[in-house]
Amino acid sequence: MTRDMTSVPRRALGRTGWRVSPLGLGCASYWAKPRFAEAKARAVLAAALESGITVLDTGASYAHGHAERRLGRLLRELGADPGALLIGTKAGTVADARGRLGKDFRPATVTAQVEGSLRALGLERLPLLQLHGPEPKDLTDDLRTALDRLRAEGKVDLLGLNGFAPVIRHAIGLTPFDVLMPFLSVLDPGTRPLVAAAHDAGQGVLVAGPLARMAFAPPLALWLTRPSGLWYLARAMRHGPGPMLRAQRLRPALRAEGWTPAGLAMAWVLEQPGVDCAVFGTTRPGHIADLAVAASRRLPDAVRTAVARVHDRAPANARA
Repeated sequence: MTRDMTSVPRRALGRTGWRVSPLGLGCASYWAKPRFAEAKARAVLAAALESGITVLDTGASYAHGHAERRLGRLLRELGADPGALLIGTKAGTVADARGRLGKDFRPATVTAQVEGSLRALGLERLPLLQLHGPEPKDLTDDLRTALDRLRAEGKVDLLGLNGFAPVIRHAIGLTPFDVLMPFLSVLDPGTRPLVAAAHDAGQGVLVAGPLARMAFAPPLALWLTRPSGLWYLARAMRHGPGPMLRAQRLRPALRAEGWTPAGLAMAWVLEQPGVDCAVFGTTRPGHIADLAVAASRRLPDAVRTAVARVHDRAPANARA
C-alpha cells in the first residue's frame, strides 16, 4: 500500500482558521542532534513534506538550539514554502551555565527566546509559539500580557502550550491560548476528556507522544543495531520498566493484517474526538511512510474493541 496523506482531508485546528495535516513531524530528539548526519535529517524532513505533512514541531532548547537551526536550514535547502506550513516552536526551557535545562517563563526570557527562534528558523513571524512544560502557576497575567504583545507586534501568529494534564486542564478556554498540546497515546489514554474539552472550547489540539516511545512494540532489532536506536532505547527506559510492562497488555490488541503496531496506535489516536494532529518523531523515512498510510485508513473495529477492553481492565491510576 503506497497511499500518503496528500489525499487525506486537512483538519481544522480548532477555530484558528488553520487547516493542518493529521500528522506532524517532531523536529527534535535524535533528529536534531549534530551526531545525526545532516543528509539523513534532510531525508526525513523531505519524506515528511512529500507525504503531505504540514505541521513541524520544534523548540528553542532542543539539542541546545541545533534543532531550530537545522530545521530552518533544511527547509530553505528543500525549497519549502514556510507559508504553507504550521511551524511551531517552544519557549520556557533554558540552559544554565553548565548546560543543564530548567524552566523560566518570565516574560523577558520568553520574549528573548522568540527573537532567537525567529533568527534560527529564518522566519519573520512564528506560525505557532508554545510554552514548553509550564505549570498552572507559571501562567501569570504578566506572561499572558507578554504573549499578547508578541502577537500584536507580528512576531507570532498562534499561541499555545505543551504540558501534562494539570496545566492542560487549567488552560482550556484560557486566553490567549489558541492551541494545546497534551500527551495522549494508546498506552496513556487518560487525557481524552481534556482533548474533547479543549476542542469544545475552540482550541486546536496537537497531540504529543502519540506512539508512547513504542513501548507497546519496541523495535529492538533497530534499537540495538543503530546509534539512534540505542538513544531511543535509553529514552524508553528512562522512567524504568513500568511503561513497557504496562504495555504488554496492549501488544495482543495492536495486531491486524496489513498493519504495523505503530500504524494501529497512531490510527487510534487520530480517531479520538478533538484530535486535530498527532506529532511524532523519527529518524527513518520508512516510518513516515507507514504512519502516512495509517493516517489515511480507518482503525479496524476489532482493534478498537480489543484496545477498549484493555483500557477498561486497567487500574484507575493508569487511565488518568
